Amino acid sequence: MNDDILNLDQAIEFLGVSEKTMIKLLREEHIPARKIGREWRFSREALIKWLALGDSMDYINQNERYMVSKDILGTPSVLFGKINESLTALKENDTNIKVLLQELDRNIIIPDESTLRISYKQQREVEKLEFKIFWSQHDE
Repeated sequence: MNDDILNLDQAIEFLGVSEKTMIKLLREEHIPARKIGREWRFSREALIKWLALGDSMDYINQNERYMVSKDILGTPSVLFGKINESLTALKENDTNIKVLLQELDRNIIIPDESTLRISYKQQREVEKLEFKIFWSQHDE
């Protein structure tokens, strides 16, 4: 086989990872590859470029990121009601998310310049419908 095109085993050896890690990379990291028939093929040059484009900040230990969350169990009808209650509380409190997550150590106001993202995800045994509001972080 041409040295520029690698099969799965060669790509595993080239990257110095286990087969399990390579499968995870294929599933989660958008690693440059093509499936031709039943076989994966990798461009050596594309793998090098993919590595070079990586950013270690994407892999910070999740425990080091500041995150406060709350899970509410219930039927879809109950959960939709909780979403509605939460949105009403936000509107009545100048979009301060501390009204929803009292564990926050400060007031956080959702700014006028924000984005709503609605997404559906299927990851392993879990399906998710997510509503995310996000904005650029501002210095205080």
